[in-house]
Amino acid sequence: MKMNKYKEYSFTFTERIIAGDEETFKEFFFDNYNDVFKFIYHMTFDREAALDLTQDTFLNFYKSLKNLNPAISPNYYLFRIAKNLTLNYLNKSEQTVHYDLDIEETYKNFASNPEEEYMASFFENDIQKAIESLPNRCRAVFILSRFNNLTYQEISETLEISLQTVKNQINKAIAILRKKLSHYLD
Repeated sequence: MKMNKYKEYSFTFTERIIAGDEETFKEFFFDNYNDVFKFIYHMTFDREAALDLTQDTFLNFYKSLKNLNPAISPNYYLFRIAKNLTLNYLNKSEQTVHYDLDIEETYKNFASNPEEEYMASFFENDIQKAIESLPNRCRAVFILSRFNNLTYQEISETLEISLQTVKNQINKAIAILRKKLSHYLD
């Protein structure tokens, strides 16, 4: 998923959301629901958790309407809430991330014999375990970069961390993965 910048809304539209206009909020909800769900899902890789966290995101957003600044995009607040809820969820529950890397299928396409195909399944499993073992922030940055194709700048803005922190976390992830998967690199 390539995440775009926040959707643009007029100042008047934002004021109507803040004022509690149901039709405007409904439009905002339907405009953003899928993007919020995808954002959360790509951090948790758990459909049920992503659905719950998406619902919580909109509920928290709705509860905080009176505190919003109409000069700032409502999406900024929405995705900030989504990010914070998701990181809290990952930290509190120490969730392991499960996702399909499709490495086994890719490798099978190039495998020349059944033994190589069999080894591909172990390779995929080891990569998944290595990624799951990354510290939460490091894993989130790595996944947003490598699986969601966000730029370092977009990751910095999304997670509200410095560009240098993004670079450091990517380097840390690569070093950890390289060490854990070194037996494949020999």
